[in-house]
Amino acid sequence: MSDTSDPTTQQQRMIAEMAELAGGLAHELRNPLSTMMVNLKLLSEDLGDTEANFEDVRRRAILKVDVLRRESERLQSLFDEFLNLTGPCRLELRLTDLNATVDRLVEFFEPLAHSHDITVDVVLSAEVPSCRVDENLIRQSLLNLVVNAQQAMPEGGVLTIETKTRADAVCVIVSDTGVGIAPSDRERILRPFFSTKARGNGLGLSITQRIVHEHGGELTLESQVGRGTTITISLPREPEHDAAGID
Repeated sequence: MSDTSDPTTQQQRMIAEMAELAGGLAHELRNPLSTMMVNLKLLSEDLGDTEANFEDVRRRAILKVDVLRRESERLQSLFDEFLNLTGPCRLELRLTDLNATVDRLVEFFEPLAHSHDITVDVVLSAEVPSCRVDENLIRQSLLNLVVNAQQAMPEGGVLTIETKTRADAVCVIVSDTGVGIAPSDRERILRPFFSTKARGNGLGLSITQRIVHEHGGELTLESQVGRGTTITISLPREPEHDAAGID
């Protein structure tokens, strides 16, 4: 059995992780860049065709520019998410009411849920204490989870968001009644650039896991094919003597 505390082993693991990230990023860049190159070539040919009707050239050019714009936005989004995953994570910790955070998230998300025939059930425990977190990052993490849940229920379903208190943690639990995750994919689903969606880049869950870990918390996943998925975010509880009297 290898010693994971060995510096050589740790360095090898870091190199392997960096190589996996670089390979994943290169794979994700290939498609939009290829699309942009093809459309730039066609746009150049259209603009250089002096015998073509001006309105036809203009119409085709507008369509190609629109494709270029969409692919540029896709690249920008990819880079932004990649930096969120690999860049420094500066937490702005404040004592936060997680129930209120969930309420605001649901208020924001419900229109999208209703448009996809998804019912949102919210079960908030009155016993959940405030905890010291970066609220914006935690809300981003939860938004990643509920969007994933929505995409896992293409025919509609039920999304449940629940808060609970455990002995040493405050938990937010996001459950869906969607397609579930195949056993062969569960070990990889939290890894960067792994996605079961045709247009997904596989960074959302990785970013969520990183944010949770930066808070000293834990993310766990349970899933059954055809029955849905439950993801639990567990965050450390604020010691009661420290929590008193803090804004």
